[in-house]
Amino acid sequence: MLSYILFLMIGLLCIGLMLFLHELGHFIVARLFNVDVEVLSFGIGPRIAGYQGPRTEYRLSAIPFGGYCRMSGSLDLTKALQDKATTLDRTEAGSYFSAAPWKRFLIYLAGPSMNFAIAVILIAIASLIPVERLSDPAIVTPVSEYPELFDSGIVQSGIRKGDILISSSGRSFLDWQDAEAFLKAQEGAIVPVTVERDGTEVDTSLIPEQTEDGWAYGIAMLQRPVIGRTLSEDFQEGDLITAIDSLPVSWTYDIYAYDKPSFTLTVDRGGVTLERRIDDGVLPFAWQSGLRVSRDQVSPIPYAISRSAEMFLSALSALGAFITLHFEEALEVLTGPIKAAESLGSITMAAFAQSGSSGIRGILRLLAIVSVSLSAGNSLPIPTFDGGQMLMAAVEMIRRKALSPRTYVLLQIAGMAAALLIMVMMYSLDFKAYFLS
Repeated sequence: MLSYILFLMIGLLCIGLMLFLHELGHFIVARLFNVDVEVLSFGIGPRIAGYQGPRTEYRLSAIPFGGYCRMSGSLDLTKALQDKATTLDRTEAGSYFSAAPWKRFLIYLAGPSMNFAIAVILIAIASLIPVERLSDPAIVTPVSEYPELFDSGIVQSGIRKGDILISSSGRSFLDWQDAEAFLKAQEGAIVPVTVERDGTEVDTSLIPEQTEDGWAYGIAMLQRPVIGRTLSEDFQEGDLITAIDSLPVSWTYDIYAYDKPSFTLTVDRGGVTLERRIDDGVLPFAWQSGLRVSRDQVSPIPYAISRSAEMFLSALSALGAFITLHFEEALEVLTGPIKAAESLGSITMAAFAQSGSSGIRGILRLLAIVSVSLSAGNSLPIPTFDGGQMLMAAVEMIRRKALSPRTYVLLQIAGMAAALLIMVMMYSLDFKAYFLS
């Protein structure tokens, strides 16, 4: 329970920070257009502390989940309603309603834009942080050597089992993971490669074939059958599997290609030969891999913009599916606010437990997801949401006539009802996650 509360609080603080920065976007652009901001608060609920500036009260509120930016203008709207006015032509200096429609459009655009920009910055920074990655020697085999495991039909005649990928056109490969990423980026081109074969360098080419999932080069990594992590008392880290039912084993694929569910493994443990029986076909260990420290091989800003745009469109699509009751499609992306906060906190703590750099990188990426999700959610064309406010301002620009105070208030009430319904639907995901799963 204590761990759950800790994870939840960390997650809520992270989400609250992204919500506050969203409101800060509104604040900056409002002040730029001389619209007075009465209160800028980090958190919601009762005031804990604050500072009264010349034009704005900067406030810390009790519940650190979000914030708000209260712009001047509520009195103008109240007076107009009391006077049954058809327009808001009598406004005080600094009022939101005294600003031109295009300025109001930009004030509300600033919130989602701030969240999107923050996501770009966070992803770009994360891509620059070196982290530990799995690293295996680039020893390969044509998949045709293991037809029991690879149903591809691709024959890569230029590669032999046990070849080591060295380079391609002068680009040296650090390991198999590096070579695999390089090949994925070639988009079906013929790739000249240099391999080490029996101690000699050989030049050949990898010829791709198109499959349902894209392009494939018909090669796979070969891995020595050395045990890494295990919770079984029968095995230890560093054990070398040398045979399966007395048949010699050189690579992990030799074990996976064996088609019997029960078998005996011969294990070399520091020169001592042991036998271990497997009766359910499940190997109770993971294979040993190395680690290398590196950062993403990408241009940070273009990559961050592209990734943020992908996440924005994905979140917008999921929200649209959720609102239109296409739940199966929406639930592939969405989760409830409480579950999201708990997951954010637990993933962050797990990443920091692995290493400091992994923790920082992990939290930056998670915050980017939260930020871009807020950008997408607030862009929905629903009154009281930023997207709805932008839509109303756009209508005024097109009509060249302001909405009447009564129309504005009715739209706000409808928007609040819609927002409340969406909130109930979102929290229902938490109810399902905690009580029905």
